[in-house]
Amino acid sequence: MLRAYTENLSLAARARLGLKKLMFPGTNWVSRDKSRVARMFLEGTPNQPVRTLDCGCGNAYFSIEAVRRGARCLGITIHEWEKRNCEEMRAYLGISAAALEFRQATLESLAADPERRATFEQVILLDVIEHILDAPKALRQIRDLLAEDGLVYITTPHRDWQAHSERIRVTRFEDGWHVRNGYTFEQLERVLEESGFEPVDRLRFGTLGSSAVTWIQHRVFGKWTDPLTVAFFPILKLIAVALSPWKDPHTIFVLARKRRDGL
Repeated sequence: MLRAYTENLSLAARARLGLKKLMFPGTNWVSRDKSRVARMFLEGTPNQPVRTLDCGCGNAYFSIEAVRRGARCLGITIHEWEKRNCEEMRAYLGISAAALEFRQATLESLAADPERRATFEQVILLDVIEHILDAPKALRQIRDLLAEDGLVYITTPHRDWQAHSERIRVTRFEDGWHVRNGYTFEQLERVLEESGFEPVDRLRFGTLGSSAVTWIQHRVFGKWTDPLTVAFFPILKLIAVALSPWKDPHTIFVLARKRRDGL
């Protein structure tokens, strides 16, 4: 049971973190759809926690969800500010650093540590692979970090989703934006198989409702997306629910197991 621990936080900080927790998984409506991935995380116990790595831990939502399900989780990010924000939320929720650690690190540096080899039972890689030019290399590094029969959870934009065709789609370099406009299932499963994984499940996320809300956020709210999403959340939620019967997949998810036979 996670409990708030706020004695050392100012009133403003408590209010901000309380609102952030209330809005979990965040103001990004696409993330709200794919938050259902967390229900598929392995279940652990206090005596046998699931050793978990969250690559690109973002606002810590999925790391926290893993801990709720009995994991001991390491979240990594390349941004110092993101690490600080995650640690602040961890403290607010009263989660120990032993259960949930955050580190400023790259996947490559972690995979180069021999003590980390084959130590994780599940790796979370959500909306990260489309930012990496050498995806097969990154997946091989994840494979090295996974224990036998370990699982990797991957989400990425559906390559053919056309909601933002007026915006720049990809860049040439790893500069923070996408280097590819997502994947099809076939493309993602192929690169997984070539990197030593067996795809075992797949899901699609996205409805016309989430596409409509995302359009409002980008076209109407613009740079004020976060505060306006909070202010108009009930209306946006109503729009999303009303249009949810019509599917418009923006994200694909593939669950894959480390193959025992290697590459």
